[in-house]
Amino acid sequence: MNTLQLNNLVDVSEDRIEIQFQETTGQAPFTVQCNGSPQASAAWLQENRQKIYSLLQEQGAVLLRGFPIDSAEAFEKTFRQFFPDILTYKNRTSPRDEVISKIYTSTSHPPDQHINMHTENSYAGSFNNFLGFFCLLPSETGGETPIADERKIIASIDAKARTKFENLGVRYVRNTIPGIGLGWRTIYQTEDRQEVEKFLIENNVQFEWISDDHLRTRWTLPAFRPHHTTGEKVWFNHMYFGHQSLFDPTVIEFLGEDNLPFTTFYGDGSVIEDDTIQQFNDAYEKYKIVFRWQKGDLLLLDNMMYSHGRNPFTGKRTILVAMA
Repeated sequence: MNTLQLNNLVDVSEDRIEIQFQETTGQAPFTVQCNGSPQASAAWLQENRQKIYSLLQEQGAVLLRGFPIDSAEAFEKTFRQFFPDILTYKNRTSPRDEVISKIYTSTSHPPDQHINMHTENSYAGSFNNFLGFFCLLPSETGGETPIADERKIIASIDAKARTKFENLGVRYVRNTIPGIGLGWRTIYQTEDRQEVEKFLIENNVQFEWISDDHLRTRWTLPAFRPHHTTGEKVWFNHMYFGHQSLFDPTVIEFLGEDNLPFTTFYGDGSVIEDDTIQQFNDAYEKYKIVFRWQKGDLLLLDNMMYSHGRNPFTGKRTILVAMA
């Protein structure tokens, strides 16, 4: 791993800290490693937050390690140094608990299962540009949060498939069935059906009430969208995460194809070919970055550049999330 030494060390109350910049590898994202007292480290981070933000814009993913971040409150305070306006998690696809205001647990998913690679909220018309993941408690084994540069992923997909996605977009189909995935009250954070319908109409989402609890929705969005800073057309959608081939076959057999919680198709409703999905499987396997969490780590992601997932784990694990 290449390491770049920062020339100027910071002095705070006669304390000195060492900052190392570690280039991205297959085992770690671009890392800013801090060695020093909590007081000096916090002061350096405050004074250099614009430098870190510039690195994030350049790299797409930056891991802050060794800084004095030891609680949900400290995570929120640090994250706000970069992003003062933290977003509320709405139009949900995953179960989360709100620990403090707008700071959430990572997806509550059985620990023995993978969470497929995805970009947050890319199934929605409005979404967060940035993400922060904070490790309050690393798992005993596993539990990594793989990340991948989506520019590398889509560049490895054949031109025919890319063109088809660009022309057709991605269609999403969602079902809220009691006991299977999230209910509509959790997804839309309301008990009012009329409020849900108003949101769906405003966002060009087709819907039908199969029952009081079972809401089926369909909508189509572009597969590529302009990056929030550069304007570059980037691959940004939830196609891979929701593709039927990634579901447990027993779940499909039990529910039926029409009742899966979340599935994806080409924008015209046609099925995405298995060989196309295999290309994505191969690309993620080749380009994903898998690193071991350490307590106090803060990972900043450009949500339009980098996808993320989760590996199975054992023991307790607490990763907190903020969106901006």
